[in-house]
Amino acid sequence: MSIFKTAQSGEVKTKQLNKEGCRVTLSVEASAALVTKNFQNAAVQVQSRAQMQGFRAGKVPLDLVKQNFGGHIKERALDLTVKSAIGAAVTEAKLDAVGVPTLTKADFAHFEEGKAFTFEIAVDVAPEFEVKDYKGIEINKKAESATDADVTENLNRVQEANARLESAAEGATIDDKCYAVIHYTGKRNGTDDYKLSADSELVDMSAPQTMPGLAEGLKGLKKGDVKDIETKEGNDTISFHVTVDDIKNKIVPTLDDNFAKDMGFDTLDALKAKVKESLDAEAKQTAQRDEIAQIENHLVKMNNFELPQSLVEEYTESSLHNFVHNMTQMKPEQLTAEQHKAFEDRIRPTVEKDLRIGYIVHAIAKKENLEATDTDWQAELDKSIASSQNKTDEKKIRAFFDERKAHILATLTERKVFDFLKAQAKYK
Repeated sequence: MSIFKTAQSGEVKTKQLNKEGCRVTLSVEASAALVTKNFQNAAVQVQSRAQMQGFRAGKVPLDLVKQNFGGHIKERALDLTVKSAIGAAVTEAKLDAVGVPTLTKADFAHFEEGKAFTFEIAVDVAPEFEVKDYKGIEINKKAESATDADVTENLNRVQEANARLESAAEGATIDDKCYAVIHYTGKRNGTDDYKLSADSELVDMSAPQTMPGLAEGLKGLKKGDVKDIETKEGNDTISFHVTVDDIKNKIVPTLDDNFAKDMGFDTLDALKAKVKESLDAEAKQTAQRDEIAQIENHLVKMNNFELPQSLVEEYTESSLHNFVHNMTQMKPEQLTAEQHKAFEDRIRPTVEKDLRIGYIVHAIAKKENLEATDTDWQAELDKSIASSQNKTDEKKIRAFFDERKAHILATLTERKVFDFLKAQAKYK
């Protein structure tokens, strides 16, 4: 439990000095009574740790503590006064604070026992706005099922993935459809270059090549043929001494019942049905994600308001740490100033969009009375328990729902809002 108690009614006077965007500046006056009380509390706290010759730790008489540790007492009293007054000031001003208030102005030299103390704080608050243009959003509806062409394309990829290479018939020559197995040595401008040499390299004659002119020089050769191939790379002359080890053709399995059986299905129709089912599910998920994205983009476009910068900074920094940790081998503290800024600039727009959407969803839920209730939470819990396998799972589910109740209620509210927005939307 925190030792910093919020000041009582009448112990603090508050005046709003300024409001820019989501930042409010308050003048806070801690009464003389509050300051005196905190000096007394501070003296007792310092006494509990004070050590002086001839006394056991914590047993030094209070008057001696005040005489010998006055600086410590004043410092502690100031801390107690400011923190207790801040809590009362935010409450009195009826601010929806979203971060820890910041002390911005104070004359500590005038902090004395028995005298009122005035200081200023900055408080970031939730944005105030009237949510608009959220009904009748125009949505381009994507197909939620796969076409026959989609199924065919998917099956073709499965066929290709199960293709195999077989040696070509005796006397076959290399063309632009086969695979050539070769070994070669190379020279650059007449000098041996190990980077231009390889053993048993498989060359896909139908694909672009990194070695300039090599594939073209292979065409027409047979297994066992040896050839010197010369080509140009910029101003350099490249020469290859090539031996053809083998010629292979890609054999793509026939799309029939036998192929389906190899895939674990009784018939080709059964395989096609399964592919169609999977593609339909994927298409439906893609369409639903696209609907949400269109709704979010519209809401953000039509509802432009200031965001609490302290939250933007906090979430940006947190996202940056997670991104760097997951996507690079570096630790966030290892980033240079330039790298840190580059990551921030990349992440901040997404953070701002997510924050804005959160506030908009909350505003719509409040305006349309869509906030999730304990009844909704209980129904979601019952549904999760019904799908569990055993009593152990049930206990874990109940514990999770209890621990994460606020988060689950927020998620259910968001779901309600988006269901509402979809029902109100105009689909094209």
